[in-house]
Amino acid sequence: MKSPVTFTLVVFLLAAGCAKDDSASTEPDLTLHAPSELSVVRLDITSLRLTWKDNTGAEEGFVVERQEGQAKFVPHLFTARDVTVAIDSVGLLRDSTYSYRVQAIRYSDRSLFSNVARISLTMPFP
Repeated sequence: MKSPVTFTLVVFLLAAGCAKDDSASTEPDLTLHAPSELSVVRLDITSLRLTWKDNTGAEEGFVVERQEGQAKFVPHLFTARDVTVAIDSVGLLRDSTYSYRVQAIRYSDRSLFSNVARISLTMPFP
């Protein structure tokens, strides 16, 4: 017959091996952080390149909203996950001012908006 000390030691060791170690496991951060450092550069007469910093790893993509003059911002371009560059050459008019902002998206979740970047398509263009 085994002694009670041996039985207690075996149970203790088994329980210790099955215990959850909270220090080793961390949940992924699923917070949708707003993109930052949005900038817009003119490529030619009516073509622009937008770049921004991705501050989250949990997005499914980004939506780029555009505003012409003082009109409302409207969704204009969409990118895939981890894509932080977009080219806009659709419906741009010379001698107009455009503003852009970017938002991270995941299904129906949305981050806050990035900073607003503005550009005027004035002529002449070098």
